[in-house]
Amino acid sequence: MPTRDGESAPRGSWRWAVRIAEVSAWGTALLLLGLLQISELSPSARHFGWILTAALGVWFGLFFRVFLYRVVDHRWFPWAGVVVNLAFACGFYALLRGEVPSAQLIFVPVVAASGLIGTLPEALVASLLAVAGYLGITSAVAEPPTLAGAVLTAGTFVLTGFVAGLLARELRAHYRGEQKEHRLATAVRHRLLAVLDAVDEAIVFRDKQGIARVVNRRAGDLFDIEPDSFLGGPVVEFLRTVARKAEDPEGLMETFQQLRDDPEAELRMEIEQIIPVRRELRLYSGPAFDDDGAMVGRIDVFTDVTETQRRSAEVQRLYEEARRTAESYQRALLPDTLPKVPRVSFVAHYLPAAGRRAVCGDFYDFVRMSDGRLGLVLGDVCGIGPRAASDAALTRYTLRSLAIDEDDPARLIERMNVHVRAQCEAERFVRMLFGVLDPERAQLEYANAGHVPPVVFRAKTGEVEWLGEGDLPLGVVEEVEYKVGRIELFPGDMLIFYTDGLTEAPRNGQPFGQGRFGDIVAEYGVGTPGELVQALRRAVDAWTSEGGMRDDVALLVCQIVADSTLDEPTRELVLPNEPGRVPDIRSFVGSFLTDLRAPVEASGELLLAVGEAAANASRHGKPAEGRSEIRVRCVLEGDSVAVTIADDGPGFDAATIKSVELPDSYASGGRGLYLMRELVDRVDVQSSADGTRVTLLKRLLGPPDPAE
Repeated sequence: MPTRDGESAPRGSWRWAVRIAEVSAWGTALLLLGLLQISELSPSARHFGWILTAALGVWFGLFFRVFLYRVVDHRWFPWAGVVVNLAFACGFYALLRGEVPSAQLIFVPVVAASGLIGTLPEALVASLLAVAGYLGITSAVAEPPTLAGAVLTAGTFVLTGFVAGLLARELRAHYRGEQKEHRLATAVRHRLLAVLDAVDEAIVFRDKQGIARVVNRRAGDLFDIEPDSFLGGPVVEFLRTVARKAEDPEGLMETFQQLRDDPEAELRMEIEQIIPVRRELRLYSGPAFDDDGAMVGRIDVFTDVTETQRRSAEVQRLYEEARRTAESYQRALLPDTLPKVPRVSFVAHYLPAAGRRAVCGDFYDFVRMSDGRLGLVLGDVCGIGPRAASDAALTRYTLRSLAIDEDDPARLIERMNVHVRAQCEAERFVRMLFGVLDPERAQLEYANAGHVPPVVFRAKTGEVEWLGEGDLPLGVVEEVEYKVGRIELFPGDMLIFYTDGLTEAPRNGQPFGQGRFGDIVAEYGVGTPGELVQALRRAVDAWTSEGGMRDDVALLVCQIVADSTLDEPTRELVLPNEPGRVPDIRSFVGSFLTDLRAPVEASGELLLAVGEAAANASRHGKPAEGRSEIRVRCVLEGDSVAVTIADDGPGFDAATIKSVELPDSYASGGRGLYLMRELVDRVDVQSSADGTRVTLLKRLLGPPDPAE
């Protein structure tokens, strides 16, 4: 607390008590001035009160700012101060007694201040004098108070003086004890510094109150400071100085904020220092305990690891450079769009592996055959990293080149085997599944080169059919005769190609397994390809929640559209939830509307609404952890189109968005839903903790139905 010279008064000291008494005194003076204004006094009495208040202000100024510090050593001065303060209290009590109930309480601040500034005897004497003044004035001005009232008032005055004096004595004793402890700690600190100054780490020790007790010489050299200037002050000042010399000051201070909730926590972090020179520091902060296990403070150790980090950064840079190159290859392996095939609905999905295995060799592709059929490709190159991505690219583009003049899957795979063996290293191979789909006849011919068997869900019986195991992977031996399998697909049947990253996804050493995979296909195969892909993705995420994906997962699902739904087609899209995907969603829906030959005006309004819904899903529809996707479904329902956009976000209370009015023009958001409702005929919002689904219904022909 500041004193008259602007310096801080130590808590519990006599100067601190004087400051408390002074604040109380000036507060009492302001209170009296207010009472004079609102009391119904005669003009002469009010003028006398103002004069008395002015005199009281002059006295407080002289007493607290002059006399108290100059003549405090004189034994008579405290008693003189008590008498003068009580005299003013008696004057105000006599003036206000008839107008203000309980005006005798004006003696309480005088008694309390006497106890804070003086000793316990002085406080008791002040309380007795206050009792005498109160009784004397009351008896002289009017009839004496009742016995009960006099006893209550006298007891209040005496108790106030006793508590104030006792509290002041205890605070000063505590302050003297702290000073003694501080002198002892200073002596110990000098002995410790002789040892700590010899180590190569910057060491800072603080006590339980957060006061810096030790700052060694290495800390001064490391941070270009004077260590002794921080001793005895809050350690937070030292930390702020260190933070100002670091690249991320806010991050450093936020790390230490954790100690508010857990004072005994251990902290470890890396600090990038930029002043006075650029360094990489490693910080350890941990609690210090005495022999009884009680925490006595904390010790912070700053270690210069610049050279070690430099070597590690160089290794990491080389790795990241190779990983980025491989990722660019890997992204190029995945087609930008799905093919548009009559009577067939496609959904493709890719889940990358986690950590250092994030670059693997899985890929899928679609190849237009020379006879008009569609080739479906799913490949998995042995290994991880840039070389695996490079081999996957080689395999994909070699297949595309050979498919120009080769329609038979078996001969195409045999030729692929020769090329892969000639181009790849001896220890590397490629597992590939290649199928040729005839959409008119709903027939599939396929050849399996060492890949996991594909699956067909039969809509009529609800059974899961596993297609036969394949032959050797590409590149293992030079001459292999691959067999071709043929199956016929019926309306509603669903064909699933997948890589082994799905069935081999680990959890505590156990794989996800083909049994679980088949169960999910059997349960969700009755729906749409998008629903099946989403169910598989969620199941794998839940299975690998602790260890993460160790291999890529590529999924390719196609469904034969039932004849009864040919006039009401359904199209689905699953994309990662990223801001850059909003144009892809608009393009997907626009392509669907183009195929329907929808009117230009209706299509434009629906696409604007879709853009708003997709932007909201991208901005607000991401879970706190894990992967996030946006699922889009377009359905023709009679003469209307329904577009559903779903995300995995935390959801919200749908009751808060029922208003159809335009939001405040100064609001930062909230216009998206208003625009959607204005642009389409109906907006349906369903939100829960598992995600949000927004369905936009737009009539393509004719005016909207008033009943809707």
